[in-house]
Amino acid sequence: LHIPSHSFPTRRSSDLYGVIKMLSPRIETDRLILRRYKESDIDAIYEIITDERLAKYIKYPNLTKDEELECIKKWISEADENKYEKWVMELKSTGEVVGNIDVNTVVKKHNYCNVGYTVRYKFWGNGYAAEALKAVADHLLNNRDYYLVECSCNELNVQSFRVMEKAGFIKDGYISNRRLNKDGKYSGVVYYSKSK
Repeated sequence: LHIPSHSFPTRRSSDLYGVIKMLSPRIETDRLILRRYKESDIDAIYEIITDERLAKYIKYPNLTKDEELECIKKWISEADENKYEKWVMELKSTGEVVGNIDVNTVVKKHNYCNVGYTVRYKFWGNGYAAEALKAVADHLLNNRDYYLVECSCNELNVQSFRVMEKAGFIKDGYISNRRLNKDGKYSGVVYYSKSK
């Protein structure tokens, strides 16, 4: 895990001890660069939210391409101050966008957060999601000083179980009937976490 020091912007966030630390810093793994969004990411990101194969277990907003671009512009403009950190996964070898990984929820009172991730279908089965999740979890635990990082997914999404387990997460529990699927049936949610 490598976070280059030269990528720090002017405005930054303070951690629990008052040390200045950048939100959504560039993170490098063996095969990936995790970086902030750019407007040029729109084609890959729009492919993700409109791919029916990816939407089987995740409900994406029904946005036009222009509307999604406005979301990306907002994420870019707020990146220095938004505690819901967001990264694009970029393949080092080709520069292609593999997917994205974000902090979805922050529970400040209990000092933990929830992280979600998506990988473009053509990159499935390569271990990229687990590689990114491990790096982001390590960043959040060690540099952001969260006590715990949580992930959750539909109980039917077995591939996501494997991602979390490969990234060193431990299964915490299960809550039934929390997801309404496209077929009109409900399924449960499985929770995993990684802590200090």
